[in-house]
Amino acid sequence: MRPCLLYMLLLLLASVSLPAQTNDNYFPNGSAFRENCNCYTLTNEQSTQSGSVWNKIKIDLTQSFDYKFNINLGNRDADGADGMVFVLQNISLSIGSTGEGMGFGGVTPSIGIPIDTWQNGNQNDPAFDHISINRDGDVNHTSSNNLAGPVTALAGKDNIEDGQWHTLRISWNAVTKSISAQIDGVERVQATIDLVAQVFNNNPIVYWGFTAGTGGSYNRQRFCTSLNPGFSLAPNQLTCFPASIQFHDNSLSFGTILNWYWDFGDGTKADVQTPPPHVYPSPGIYQVKLNIFGNDGCLSDTFKTTVVVGSKPVANFGPPLPPYCNEAVVPFTDSSKVQFGSINTWEWQIDGQPVVKTSPGYEQAFTYGPHTMSLLVKTKEGCVSDPITRTLTMSPAPVVDMRFSDTCFRTPVLFTSSNLTPTIPVKQWYWLPGDGSRDSSISIEHVYTKGGQYTVKLYAVAENGCYADTVEKPIRIYETHAFAGNDTVVTDNHPLPLHGSGGELYNWSPPDGLSDPDIANPIAFIKSSMSYVLTAYTPMGCETKDTIRIKVFKGPAIYVPNVFSPNGDQRNDRFRMTAVGISDIYFFRIFNRYGQLVYNSNNSKEGWDGTIKGQPQATGTYVWMVKGKDFTGQLHEQKGTFMLVR
Repeated sequence: MRPCLLYMLLLLLASVSLPAQTNDNYFPNGSAFRENCNCYTLTNEQSTQSGSVWNKIKIDLTQSFDYKFNINLGNRDADGADGMVFVLQNISLSIGSTGEGMGFGGVTPSIGIPIDTWQNGNQNDPAFDHISINRDGDVNHTSSNNLAGPVTALAGKDNIEDGQWHTLRISWNAVTKSISAQIDGVERVQATIDLVAQVFNNNPIVYWGFTAGTGGSYNRQRFCTSLNPGFSLAPNQLTCFPASIQFHDNSLSFGTILNWYWDFGDGTKADVQTPPPHVYPSPGIYQVKLNIFGNDGCLSDTFKTTVVVGSKPVANFGPPLPPYCNEAVVPFTDSSKVQFGSINTWEWQIDGQPVVKTSPGYEQAFTYGPHTMSLLVKTKEGCVSDPITRTLTMSPAPVVDMRFSDTCFRTPVLFTSSNLTPTIPVKQWYWLPGDGSRDSSISIEHVYTKGGQYTVKLYAVAENGCYADTVEKPIRIYETHAFAGNDTVVTDNHPLPLHGSGGELYNWSPPDGLSDPDIANPIAFIKSSMSYVLTAYTPMGCETKDTIRIKVFKGPAIYVPNVFSPNGDQRNDRFRMTAVGISDIYFFRIFNRYGQLVYNSNNSKEGWDGTIKGQPQATGTYVWMVKGKDFTGQLHEQKGTFMLVR
C-alpha cells in the first residue's frame, strides 16, 4: 500500500473516535504562509510585516489544554524585531498588526503570551529578549494588563534570536485557572486568572493561534505544531550481544500521535508505540530510526540514533621486557581491544588479589621472586573479557666497588673491581676512567696523558641481567712542568731572583750561590756565568727538569754588537743590546746614514728586525743611541755604529 493511502486510511479510522486536526484547520493571515505540513512562517526578513496563523476550530476554555510548539525567532540579534505572540481571542481569523504590538496590539478581549525581541521604551521593555503574559492587546509592562513577567525568554540567556529552534509549551488548567509557558522545558511565566469570567465575558469558546510583526527592524519568525519523534533506552540498559534491548518512546506532538514507524537498523521494523524488546542478530553498530504520524495528517522528520551492540573484548597488556630488578616499579601498558563497543573498566589482580586501580595503565613495585599479574576488561555496553595472566620474576642486582691509587701522568694506574654480592655472579664489567675512554675487563690498567682530577665510574651486569648501580670515585693524576725561567745576564755580585714553577716541590742544582736550593724562588749571588737545573716534583714524585743559563758581565754596563744579519736564518736576526745591571731603559734608537730614525723602543729585549714598516733596509752602516739608569741610580748614555749585513 502506498504511504499516502495508508495515512488517509489512518485518518479515517482515527476520525471515528478522535476529533482529528488537519493542516486545513489553520488559516494563514497577512504575510504568514505554510512552509510544510505543520510549520508556518509568520514574517519574513522584511520591514513592516504582519502575519498571523489561527486554528479554525475554536476551543472550549472550560477544558484544560497542553499545547507544544517549536518556535524560531530568526538569527538577527542587534537589529532583529519584533517578536511573536501566542494568542487566545474570540474576534475573527483576520486580525494582526505590524510593529511593536507584534500583531497582538489592540486585540481585545484576548490573552497573549508575547516573546518580545525588541526593546520599546514606551512599553517599558527590558533590554533583553523577554516573555510575559498580557491581556487585551496591551504589551505595556507597567499596565494592569501585564499579568506575569517580563523575564528572559531563555533561562540564563538574554538572546533568543539565535537562529535555533526552541520548544514552547503553553498549558491551561481549567480547574486551577492557571496559564503558564515553558521554553526548552523550563517554566518562564505563570498567571492565575479566570479566563472565561474575567477576560472573555463568560464566553469560553475562543480561537487560538500565533501573531507576529516587524517594523523598521525585522526577522524571519516561524512556528511549528510539535511533531517531534524521540526515544531512549533505560538508564541501566546494557547492549552487549545478545542483550534484549527495550526502546522507550518519548515523542512529543501537538495533537494525538496516530502511529509510530520504527526501523531498528537490522532489517526489522515495528509500528507500535512501545515495541517488544529487540534482540540484534550479531554485534555491530546499528542506526535506529523513528517517525511519528500525527492526527493533523503530518508525518514527522526522522529521529535517528546509533545503538552499539557490543562484542566481547579481548584483554591484553604487557610489562616492559625483562629483567625486573631490585624491587623496582614495573609499568604495565594496556593493549586490550574490542571490535564493537568502548572499554571503560580495567580490573587488575596481583598474585590473585584485586587492586583498587581501575585505569588502563598500571604500575607496581614487587618484592623479589615470581609474581602473577592479571587483567579483565569490561565495556560500557556490558561485555566482559576473559582474564589474561602474565608472570614475572624480580631479581636482585649486584653491588660492586673498585680500588685504585692516585699517581703521575703517563704512569699506568691499576683499577681493580670487586663484587660485594658474590651470590649474584657478574657477567660483564664496564669502566669509564673519566677521560673519555672505556673498558670492559674485570680489572684494567690505564694511562692518563694529562694531569688533573678525574671521576672514575664502574658498573656491571649480572648473569640474571640486572645492572649494578654505578659507583663513582675521584682520582688525582699529578703532573709537573718544570720551568726555571728564561736565560738571562747579570752583573757580577748582583743578586738575581730566580723564579721556578711547574710543580709542588722544587730543587735547584748545583746549590752554589743560591740562598736556598729547595724553594721555587731562591736568590742567586754569582761572580761568573753558570747554569742551574730546576727539578719540579710532587709528593709522589712525577718530576720534570728545566735549565736556566746565566751570563755574568762586569757592570753596570750596556753592551751593543757591531754587526747583525737579518737574513731569516734564526741567528742574529735582531739587533739587540744587553743591559747589565741597568734597571730602566729610557730609549734605544737606531738611525740610518741619512739621519732618519728607523727604530725607537725602551724594551731592551725586543730589538730591531732590520725593516721599516715591513720593508727590509739596505746593507750599510747605522748609528745607535741608548740611555738608561742602573740599580744604583746612575745614568748611562751611549752611542755607536754597527753594520747591517744581508
